[in-house]
This record gives sequence, C-alpha cells and structure tokens, in this order.
Amino acid sequence: MILGARSKKVAVFILPSLIIFLVAGVFGGELNPSRLGVLQGKVLALDGNTPFPGAQVKLKHLGTGKILASSPTNNQGYFRVDGLDKGLYLVGVSTPQGDFNANALVGIEPAKTEEIVMVLKPYDAQTAQAAQEVYREQKKSGESLVGRVVAFYPPQKAADVFIIKGYLQLRDRIHVKGTETDFYQNVESLLLEGQAIKRAYASQTVLLKLNYPAQVGDLVYLVCKEGILPIFLTPLGIAAIVAGSAAIIYGTISLADEEVVSSKFKR
Repeated sequence: MILGARSKKVAVFILPSLIIFLVAGVFGGELNPSRLGVLQGKVLALDGNTPFPGAQVKLKHLGTGKILASSPTNNQGYFRVDGLDKGLYLVGVSTPQGDFNANALVGIEPAKTEEIVMVLKPYDAQTAQAAQEVYREQKKSGESLVGRVVAFYPPQKAADVFIIKGYLQLRDRIHVKGTETDFYQNVESLLLEGQAIKRAYASQTVLLKLNYPAQVGDLVYLVCKEGILPIFLTPLGIAAIVAGSAAIIYGTISLADEEVVSSKFKR
C-alpha cells in the first residue's frame, strides 16, 4: 500500500528550540468534565486510509515519566486514553508486527479531549537497523557516534564525512569533536556524489556544510534532540501524526519528513 499525496502544512510557530504545529478549528478539543485530559483518535495503515485494528497507543509524560496505554484499537482503528495530566507526552504505537515511535510530541490540557490521527509507516530494513544503533547509544550517553571527518574545505566551510554507523539526515543535531574542535550545529544540507540527499547511511561519504572549521579525524556525533529518547528503542517504523487538535511539537524524534495537517475526524 502507498500513502496518498503529501499533505498541506497548516501553521508554523517558531519557539526557541522547537517547531510547534497547531491544527485548530477543525478538531477544536471538546470540553471534558474531569480535570484530567483525554487523547483519542485513529491509527491507520500505510495508505493513510485503512483502519489499523489491534494496535495499542502508549503515552509517556515527559515530566513525571508516567506511562498510560489505550485498549487495542477497534475495527475502525479508534483508540482512547483517559486520565492524562497536563503536559507533553511521548507517543508510541505497539502492534503485533512491531513498535512505532510517533514523529512528534503531543500537548495535553486539563479537562479537554484532544484528537489525533496517526499513520503507521514501517522503515526499510536499512533505516530500521540504523535507528536501533542510534537509539541504543543515545540512551547511554545522549549522543551517538555517526561519522568521521575525512576532508575539510576551508573556502566552502564544508567537510567530507564518512558515515561509520547509523544514519545522518537533514535537520539532525550533530556534535563535531576533536583535539581542537568542539561545536554543535544542525544539518542543513547533505550531498552524495554531488546529489542532494535527505539521509546518509553507514559506509557512505557525504559533503556536509559546517558552521565552524574542522580537522581531518574529528568525530561527528548525532545528538539526541532536546535530550528526549522515544518510547521504543527498537522501532519497526514511524507513527506519523498527520492530523490533530492537540498542540503537536514536531520533529523531536522524527526519522521521516512528515507534515502535520488537518482532516475531518470520524470515529
């Protein structure tokens, strides 16, 4: 099955460290008589249309670490999680085939029922292996060794980086460190044999723009974005949040170029 046409971005608000997408007016969170929040919605298959039954949605509160889970989704892919405290939540979806990390955080307000729609997008085998390598090392130290500088070009402020393991992709946060080098930056461009790419894998050498000078032999580490690890460290893929009424903090743990959109929600 193939996911349908790429969706349209609705609104973007820049905060100091995160990009927040708010989808309002379509889902307007309904009032909840309890002081606690509720998250409900649908889990869909890769085509973005077929309901995915038997999946369990898990939420982890970033402040308290408390984890709550839904009952398995019904034949329409519907889920509901009650009793949510105010705050930001990691989201994951567990299925009989494997686990999926959401590509965003979800904000919950007290006494409100919020809604989201998620599409399950399995990784290819190469990306799945790379993600597992990265997450395991980030869990230990907060960053994962991904590459080594093999050439630096001062006039262009660019470096050839050999990918040792895992992956490197656009919008990643990296740490370049050596005997005389120590800086952080975001990945703004990647070139492989002169062609722009979105993601590079182990054994590839890519040209990377750098904000500061580097030296041959400097190591490149992939930094855990915002210091937040996903729920599952051995994911089968991404649970792409494609619509919702909740505040969606996008891109924190993403391995896919997804966009948050609005669409009509039907239970």
